[in-house]
Amino acid sequence: MKRQLKWFILILALLSIAGVYAYINYAVEAQNNKVRQPKPEAAEQALEISVMSINTGTYAAEISSSGLVKPRYALSLTSQISGEVTQLSNQFESGQIIQKGHTLAIIDNSELSSLVASAKNTLASAELALKEESRQGEQAKAEWKAAGFREAPDSDLVLREPQLAAAQAEVDAAKAALNSAQTDLKHAKITAPFDALIIERTISPGSYVSSGDEVGTLYSVDRAEIQIDLSNSDWLKLPDTQTLLQGDWPVSIKNIEDNAQWQGKILHVSLHIDDTTRMRSLTVSLEKPLEQTPSLIPGSFVQVTLKGKPLDKLWRLPNTALSKKSEIWFLDENSRLDAFETTPRFVDSKYVYIEIPEDMQQKSYQVLTKPYNSYIKGTLVEPLSEPDSPSISTSKSIKKGTNQ
Repeated sequence: MKRQLKWFILILALLSIAGVYAYINYAVEAQNNKVRQPKPEAAEQALEISVMSINTGTYAAEISSSGLVKPRYALSLTSQISGEVTQLSNQFESGQIIQKGHTLAIIDNSELSSLVASAKNTLASAELALKEESRQGEQAKAEWKAAGFREAPDSDLVLREPQLAAAQAEVDAAKAALNSAQTDLKHAKITAPFDALIIERTISPGSYVSSGDEVGTLYSVDRAEIQIDLSNSDWLKLPDTQTLLQGDWPVSIKNIEDNAQWQGKILHVSLHIDDTTRMRSLTVSLEKPLEQTPSLIPGSFVQVTLKGKPLDKLWRLPNTALSKKSEIWFLDENSRLDAFETTPRFVDSKYVYIEIPEDMQQKSYQVLTKPYNSYIKGTLVEPLSEPDSPSISTSKSIKKGTNQ
């Protein structure tokens, strides 16, 4: 009986072990099947970012620089003789405009009149001596011929040729002396050498001036000139010198104090670089500045704006579109973030003008208007159109690997 009980317990134990083994195998297989079952594909959340649609275009820069208005001629008028100021023109006052040749002042110098009279007397005596010497020379030639001499005399003194030359020289010297004396006398009358604005008068009636003393300051009124200095980067935005000097290249002149504006023209272009500033200058002019409405007064501080040459294949973007790292962020064909580094060709108060990579020039792109440094390339984006750009319709949730 005991023997049968032992066999029963042994069989029961074996059956229990077999059951446990079968359960463990089942559980392991069930777990393996659970792991192999694919998870449902999760949707990627798109980042909402403001963009604007951009195409390449042709744009021209505006180059601005400031300078002082100067006259074409600025003259410190001086006296050429010494003497007393006996007459002054009523128009010889600061602020008056005078015509070329207008008599500003008369200086009295009696010595000059005496010198002119003396020079005339000397010239008359020299001319008389020349005539007498000429007559004597003719008589000497006649006597030589009457004597039957066929050959020339051994000395030219016989025919009085040196004496005649000396008399002629005396006449020439007397004429030069008279001309000099008359010129000095002419300088007793001080006249305006060009149409001018009187800036300053430094003499008065009765005052005595010496040769070389300043009597006043004159500015010409026919043309105002403004010289501006431009860097090499500015010159690269302008056309060639020949085009600039044709006379019709757009130039704007604006008074910085009251914003009055005039249209000028480019007068000449410097062909050398300043050793100190490393810049080249350009001169802008305005004809008859005091006759303009309003007048452009010498000494005014103005801003000169030049239109640059047209540049092709540029993007015009808001200034905020250029990141702090000098990058432009845009969306690729899968609506994912991408960027490229760039240096603007030029900027203005509102826009930055970008030269884009050659492989991007034939397509339209959506560009971020306000990129942040935290953006990562490849990030999925739901573009939000700017108010002034075309609306863009895109689903908010896009599965990985799905093209738009």
